[in-house]
Amino acid sequence: MIPVLEGKVPVFVHANSLREIQAAVAWAEEEGIRMVLVGGYDAWRMADVLKEKNIPVVIAGVHRLPLRRWEAYDTPFTVAAKLYNAGVKFCIATEGSPFGAAHERNLPYHAATAAAYGLPAEDALKAVTRYAAEILGVADRVGTLEVGKDATLIVTTGDPLQITTEVKQMYIQGRPIDLSNRHTMLYHKYEEKYRQMGIIPSEGKK
Repeated sequence: MIPVLEGKVPVFVHANSLREIQAAVAWAEEEGIRMVLVGGYDAWRMADVLKEKNIPVVIAGVHRLPLRRWEAYDTPFTVAAKLYNAGVKFCIATEGSPFGAAHERNLPYHAATAAAYGLPAEDALKAVTRYAAEILGVADRVGTLEVGKDATLIVTTGDPLQITTEVKQMYIQGRPIDLSNRHTMLYHKYEEKYRQMGIIPSEGKK
């Protein structure tokens, strides 16, 4: 706890409603510690306070239902844009539930939805790369492509935030990662079968 009390390490506080966030901010200020807000559904409602106190927000999921019955369906989609316009430091994550690991692959599409609802496209990409690294305190190693960093990156066929884009290569600290899985194995298996049956053309032929 000493690094926390000395302000070297932030405390990640999970809060979504306005009342929860207000209580969390008051607690952090009373204890004299650095805080990162996680969840942040209502963060935009007190964005001026978060900016003033330099409290970053980890938006825990863009693809979610409104918190209240009377809210517009797109309220959760616009949180990132509202924080961006208010000058609050933020990044985009998924909900992080115990059973959500299989859905982490959808993180780029959370950012894409935020972009479709007002967040600039460039900042949507940064929200799942550079901004996240800065908030987590690891921007000296990951988050951007620069000389001296870890060479943790992906190679895609297009915009990584688009569903139609394929990830062709992946590297973690410069080491290539095998992207094969049961889905790719079955795809190639039946692709070859259909070629032999003449349903799809052989490679090199139209």
